[in-house]
Amino acid sequence: MSALGDKIRELKSRHFIYRLLLNKWTVATVVFLVVICFVDRNNIFNLARTNATLRSQKRQEIYLRDAIQSTSDKIDQLKSNADTLEMFARENYYFQEKNEDVYIVK
Repeated sequence: MSALGDKIRELKSRHFIYRLLLNKWTVATVVFLVVICFVDRNNIFNLARTNATLRSQKRQEIYLRDAIQSTSDKIDQLKSNADTLEMFARENYYFQEKNEDVYIVK
């Protein structure tokens, strides 16, 4: 056992990096960081996945707000003018007047 202790003391005395790596506080800090970053339930991978989901949902929120706004504009336009309402009904629902033929071309 003392041979191992002698080797450790010799490595500590050789170079600054060896002293730093063999310091008990450095080892404890490295172990703590590894546990927090990779082993813990809230690790780096879960954090990255959560951030990606958040960005995706924010993009979807912006898209849906724009869609709601455009739909509201169309509704306002249809409510304000009877001619546009008739045009919309004819184009989308194939409404027709009496004695009128409707041809659908695709």
